Amino acid sequence: MADAEAERLYGLPLDEFTAARDARARELRQNGQREKAAEVAALRKPVLAAWVVNMLARDERADVRELVGAAKGIKAGREGAEAAFREALERLTAAARRLLEGEGRSVEATLQQVVGTLRAAAASDPELLAAGTLTQPVESSGFGAMAGASPASPRSRARKEKERPKVDRRAVERARKALAAARDEARDLQRAASAAEREARKAHDAAEQARERVAEAEARLADARGS
Repeated sequence: MADAEAERLYGLPLDEFTAARDARARELRQNGQREKAAEVAALRKPVLAAWVVNMLARDERADVRELVGAAKGIKAGREGAEAAFREALERLTAAARRLLEGEGRSVEATLQQVVGTLRAAAASDPELLAAGTLTQPVESSGFGAMAGASPASPRSRARKEKERPKVDRRAVERARKALAAARDEARDLQRAASAAEREARKAHDAAEQARERVAEAEARLADARGS
């Protein structure tokens, strides 16, 4: 199966994964592509922490690339690599927290798994991390325990936590409802516009036919007067 198929499915909202996977597998079977259908059907739904990392790989690509590059730099002994790793990890951790809070998910336990996966995968399997197709957290292979791969100090985290804007879940929910209502209204208006266009075409055709009948009647009248 093409990697693009898995990448598409693993980029969906977590709650949509199973239905989309099953629908795609049915479509492939109906098209006679049974082998690909079996591969799609076998794709496992990611656990929450893996899904968050997959979203980071898509939405925070620059920071993920920097994290991977810094991990390579640490292994090579490059000066400044440890600081770059910490900074990229902090930005990704903040993005993961915002994502979890925005989804109304439990944060702390999942966030620890996300951070552990980012540290471990950046060192051990950067290509898998960048692909965004994880189904389970990646366990640390020892590199993640290095000082350079450790997150910032508790004081630094507390300061950044204080600076980070709070997510208003009620505002997020209101915005989602407003978006859904706007989409429904747009869909209804589009349907009404399509119906109006059909009626306009019918009226135009009827007018053309009426003009033709008028012309025919005028011609007959002229003939009658001339006879």
